Parts: sequence; C-alpha cells; structure tokens
Amino acid sequence: MAEEQMQGVRPFLEVQQEVRRLFQELVHQPWGGQGQNRDASWQPCCDMVETDDAVVVDVELPGVKPDDVYWKVEGDVLYITGERRAMAVRQGRNYHYLEQHYGRFERQLRLPRTVDRNTIQAEFDSGILSITLPKQRDHLSVQSSVRKDAS
Repeated sequence: MAEEQMQGVRPFLEVQQEVRRLFQELVHQPWGGQGQNRDASWQPCCDMVETDDAVVVDVELPGVKPDDVYWKVEGDVLYITGERRAMAVRQGRNYHYLEQHYGRFERQLRLPRTVDRNTIQAEFDSGILSITLPKQRDHLSVQSSVRKDAS
C-alpha cells in the first residue's frame, strides 16, 4: 500500500523542484536574470562584507573541489564559476528528496571602485571560498577624533 502511494507521489517531485526553481529565479532575478548565464543550474550563496581595509567575499561551496572553482575580476565585477559534480545515481534506490544542486554555477558580484585589483587573495577551506579584495591606499578610511574647541 505504501509503495503504491509513493509511486503516485513521484511525478510531483519534478513539479515541486521546478516550482522551487522558478520561485528562486523570481526572487533573485526578477528582471529575467540579467547578467546571468542561462546554462548555470544553481548559484552558491555568497556574503560580501566591507571592512576599513578590504572587501571580503565568502562563497559557500560544499562538495566542490578547489580545482573546479575559478574566479577573476574584470572591471568592477568579480566572476566566480565552477562545477559541483553529482555522485553517481545508484540503481535500486527510491529517492524521496533531491534538494542538492549539481552542475555548473556562476556568480557575478559588482565590486566597489575602491578595490585594489593587484593584491587580491583567495583561499578555499572547508567548502568556503574566501576572496579578500584589499582597498586602494588612497581610499582607506581615516579615523579622526572629534574634539570640541575650548573657546
């Protein structure tokens, strides 16, 4: 009986995944995904944080090998591309959820003009790609103390 119910649910799994994909596209790319490669099948999550000295971009890439990730800066845009390879589908298994994304990915992040493109550093550790983009010296913020005039 349970097996018959599961057989009836399986066709809806693909519909559910497509609805989820369309919703993500609507939320993250409401104007048709401008600047996005249509061949990319998923986008890893990114954090971009600005400090006094640098802009730091952290990209979640669990299951991605360092050799399968590429990044470059052109103009004011940081391009991150790569691929997460799927494990082989095993015969004789009934998958109830398939929520992990596999295949090519691409992210394009607009950078502040203050970034020094000659001193960028990147490291990949525990599934996180961390790219540090130092600021140009003439754009570093200068802290000053404010004092009242004793007049």
